[in-house]
Amino acid sequence: MLARLECARCARTYDENELHNRCACGGTLAAIYEPRAVSLAGLRSRPPGMWRYRELLPLKGDPISLGEPQTPLLRLERLSTRWGVETWLKDESPLPGTTFKARGAAVGLSRAIELGAERLVMPSAGNAGGAWALYAARAGIPLTVTMSRHAPESNQREV
Repeated sequence: MLARLECARCARTYDENELHNRCACGGTLAAIYEPRAVSLAGLRSRPPGMWRYRELLPLKGDPISLGEPQTPLLRLERLSTRWGVETWLKDESPLPGTTFKARGAAVGLSRAIELGAERLVMPSAGNAGGAWALYAARAGIPLTVTMSRHAPESNQREV
């Protein structure tokens, strides 16, 4: 469970129940967790997917979810043979928006709502903006995504 935010530069601590961007010194804030006993058997008894590991995520309440599945790890036989080393591919295409950015958007948006956010603004070059737009729509939270006019047209249409 999330215990506090701590500056990676000066070690100053911040309340995890308040919205913070950076430390006063300009350092990045790291999430510090209180270890909580989670048994392997307990984890295995839960449905597969990212919410199986909720104690390791900075959420207290129910997440905004679009049914994120467990995504497959696929062995690439021919490349494994060619390179002489086992080669695997993590296929994230089953996630909402077909991107791994959906995981961060689900957790980030859920946490922002817990902290009282009523609307969000974010920059994006593409996939993150699309993923956040999906979850913001699910939650009914207005989201503005700023994007370079040089971003791929497909990414611009997605948000």
